[in-house]
Amino acid sequence: MEAALKWTVDFSSGVHVYKQIINIIYAAIGNGELKEGDKLPTIKELAGKLEVNPNTIAKSYRELELKGVIASKRGNGSFVSGNQSKTVTLTDEEKETRLNSLFSRVIAEANNEGITEEELMDYILERRK
Repeated sequence: MEAALKWTVDFSSGVHVYKQIINIIYAAIGNGELKEGDKLPTIKELAGKLEVNPNTIAKSYRELELKGVIASKRGNGSFVSGNQSKTVTLTDEEKETRLNSLFSRVIAEANNEGITEEELMDYILERRK
């Protein structure tokens, strides 16, 4: 199954486009839109759809491949691998650093969308129920 091309990037968000693409793919895996073995759009396809430089897509795919989230097969494309479900063990310091980075990005993106920090927190708390 090939991933649907309904993804978008926000050029004014302050978040690098290649990181947005990585986050989009992580989210698609997390919400079940992409599953192990699913084929990702080609670099050329996704670059055209998102109106970004193909090198940006390639950078995103390379980083995801290095992390084991996707696997590229020369001539066949890139596919979601099974490795993303493996638990990564982080030190407390690494967790704190990653959480700070994630929180900053989420708040920045929410603010760009007109969502207040309070609205975001209410949403998170409600979703936990």
